[in-house]
Amino acid sequence: MDLAHFLNQRLKFVEYYYASTTALFGEVKSKIEAGEPPYIDNRNPEYEDEPAFLEDWEKADAGITISGAACLDVLQSTFHEFLDEYMNQIGSASIIPHLKEMGKQGWFPNYREFFEKHLQIDWAASGADLELLEQVNLARNDFTHNIDLFSLASYQTRFHSDKYPDSAFADQTWKGLLVPRARQRILPLVVPRETLERVIGTIRTLCEYLEHERYKFIQRGKCLVWKSGPKAGPGAK
Repeated sequence: MDLAHFLNQRLKFVEYYYASTTALFGEVKSKIEAGEPPYIDNRNPEYEDEPAFLEDWEKADAGITISGAACLDVLQSTFHEFLDEYMNQIGSASIIPHLKEMGKQGWFPNYREFFEKHLQIDWAASGADLELLEQVNLARNDFTHNIDLFSLASYQTRFHSDKYPDSAFADQTWKGLLVPRARQRILPLVVPRETLERVIGTIRTLCEYLEHERYKFIQRGKCLVWKSGPKAGPGAK
């Protein structure tokens, strides 16, 4: 089975979804900024204390960010499912529940460690930006679990900002507005179009490489099983 084919179908949908949804929100913002109908400012200038249609602009801006967050969620789950099906295709699906025993923080580093240690497949050899993929996982988790009830924003966690102070998803426009002590904790998250395109390209590059290596692994005729006990880990049969 060509896993890369099915992966690419989902990646193309994410591209379509992001372009379609953000275009609508972007049009609203552009019309407000240009003062085009229906966003004509007929207020008395004497009583203007904020930009016209500010709430509409903020909602449209948040809509773009939330569309990006939804795309990150789909991309993360797609890559995760690709790896799970990969294990199934090499006859090692039974190992998946044990991957957490690799001792890393999260499924992403556990999978990477497993591939390198027990399949002799080094993800770094693909040339993909693995740090960017890890930031996708962190940002996706932050969008889900670190929201602000009093706004439409989501923020970096301290863990995310400590590991990636210049995360690709941290809103850089806020950096100069925050005092140093607060800067790492409250940067809001955004999903710029060019960053999302980089993520999609990175996933495609890595998975195409893994597919190539999968065929080589199958040709070696190995089957991994999980051994229980004090030295638990995969053993080849």
